[in-house]
Formats: sequence, C-alpha cells, structure tokens
Amino acid sequence: MAKRKQSLVLAVLVLTAVFAAVALAVTAFAGFAQRNQEPAAAAQEIPAGIVQIPLVDAVVFRDTRATGDYGKVAWVPLDGPRGQRTTTGLSCDRVYRTGGMLSCLSVTRGMDTSYGSAAYGIGGQRLAAGTLPGEPSRTRVSATGMVGVTAFITGESYEQVGFSTRTTIATPGGKDYGNLQDFTIKIGDQVLTAEDRNVWGVTFAKDGNTFYATAASGKQTWLMRGSLADRTMVAVGENAECPSISPNGKLIAYKKRRADSQPAHWDIAVLDIAKGTEQIYPLESGFDDQLEWLDSSTLLFGQPRTDNPGDADIFSMKLEAGASPQLFIEHAWSPSVQR
Repeated sequence: MAKRKQSLVLAVLVLTAVFAAVALAVTAFAGFAQRNQEPAAAAQEIPAGIVQIPLVDAVVFRDTRATGDYGKVAWVPLDGPRGQRTTTGLSCDRVYRTGGMLSCLSVTRGMDTSYGSAAYGIGGQRLAAGTLPGEPSRTRVSATGMVGVTAFITGESYEQVGFSTRTTIATPGGKDYGNLQDFTIKIGDQVLTAEDRNVWGVTFAKDGNTFYATAASGKQTWLMRGSLADRTMVAVGENAECPSISPNGKLIAYKKRRADSQPAHWDIAVLDIAKGTEQIYPLESGFDDQLEWLDSSTLLFGQPRTDNPGDADIFSMKLEAGASPQLFIEHAWSPSVQR
C-alpha cells in the first residue's frame, strides 16, 4: 500500500512538473509571438518616450531586436549610432520624424488585422489618427508639418504585378490633399489616366509646395515632381522609385530597378536636379526601403536580414565611386535623421 501511495505521489509530481514546463513554454512562445506581432500603440495620447527624442543630432528608427522592445521607436545620437539606443514606448511598423513631428504607421494583427496611422507633435501629443486601407509602406514628414503616407491596398504587395497603393498628403488637423493618384499626372505631353496608375514614396522640398514621388503604370515607373498648389505632377525621369531629396535640395536619390532582374533587384541612383545627370551606385545586395540622407553626400537605408525574417540593419553609403555600404545601426529599420 505504501509503495502504491509513493508511486501515486511521484506520478502527480511528474505530471505537475510536465504541466509547469508546458505552461512555461506556452508563455515563452506567446511572449515571442507578441513581440513580433505587437500592435502599434498609436492610440496613446502622449507616449512619454517620444517627448525625449532630441530635435537635432539624433537618428530615429524602428527597433528590430528580438526583445520586448521589438517594433518600438528608438533613437541614438548622431555621433554615436553604434552606441546605446534609447527606446520609446511607441510601436510603429514605419516611422519618420522631422522638426519634432513624428509619423507612425502601424499594423494591429489578429483575427481582423487592421492598419492605422498617427501623427505626434513636438510635445508628444497625438495630433491626428486614422485608418489605412492596407499594409503600411512609406511615410515622410515635411519641414512645414505635412505628412505623406503610402499604404498598399489590402491583400497586395510591392512584389505583385498590378499592385495598388494609396498615397496621401495632409497637415494634421488642417489641409488634406487627398489621394495623389487623383492629381493631374503628366508624362511628357500626355496625361496619365490609366486605371492601374499608382503613386508612392513621397519626399518634400523645403518650400512647402514642391514634392517628389514615384508614379507607375504597367511595368513603367517615373520620377515625378509635384505641386500641391496646382495639384499636378510632372515626370522628370524614368525607372525611379521611392525618391528622397538631399538636405541642400540639390540631389534626388532613389531606387532604380536593375533591368530584367528576377526577383527584383534595386541599385541606388542619384539625380543632380540642376544638371539633369544621373549617377548609379550598384549594390551587391538589393534593398527595399526609402532612402534617407545622413548628410548631403551620404545615404542611409534599411536592409532586411534574409536569415531572420522581421529583423533588419541600417547601412550608410558615401556617394563616391566604388563605395560600398557600411553597417550603421544593427537591428534597426526605417531611419530618419534629426539635423
């Protein structure tokens, strides 16, 4: 009888240990899943952490480390990008900050996945919030307080032929220019009216009116110069995607798809606006990000890690012949420079 009781007690202890181990494993997995699918905290009225981001001499980005800060907005000093980062409490899938205004695009994953955007002011207060029609893609903020946002229409992606985008420009709480697809888009003397036309990847000039973007139809893309006042865009180049204007306003950097590359491979191209000349900077590994200027002769861009989905690194590259990308910030994505 005593042996039978001892066996029963031992069995109960073993089962308890097994259940505890299973519970611990489930909890650990749930924590990992939550880190990698955590909804952005766009509903926060004043996320305390973003108030502390310096207005100058910092780089703001999305943290992609496999920690509890995965997906959070973080920043590092401009003169110490490889040093300790400061993480905020705000989660974003795409982020950009200029002049104290921050744009945050987010995905709330679940049974009914939803997409949102929010803009925060210099004091951290939420200025505007809304929904997106699909996956966040690009966002930029102008020096005059306008926010450009691009989202893929739900169920489509950048790699698909015939994908659809929605790109808007608005001043939080003020002027809304609507969908840029509805602007008058001119390619030479012809107005682009094709049903499959798309616009994405806005970058702003400092004058508060001029912007650049990508327009596309069929398999052709164009670099467009736009006017908010006239609600027009005019093609100034071909085979150009996701433009970014330099701090001095003299250069436009963009992605240029390598001819007949399958899968798509992009190199960096830089257009001298005044001269109308283009310089190509080939990349051994392609990239899928909107370029950011570290200064007027150095670019930043994010590059996903192929061996670890969801992770990425930010690289810098000098605009010099034969230059190669240099690691700038590990485990980071979607950079913006505060200068």
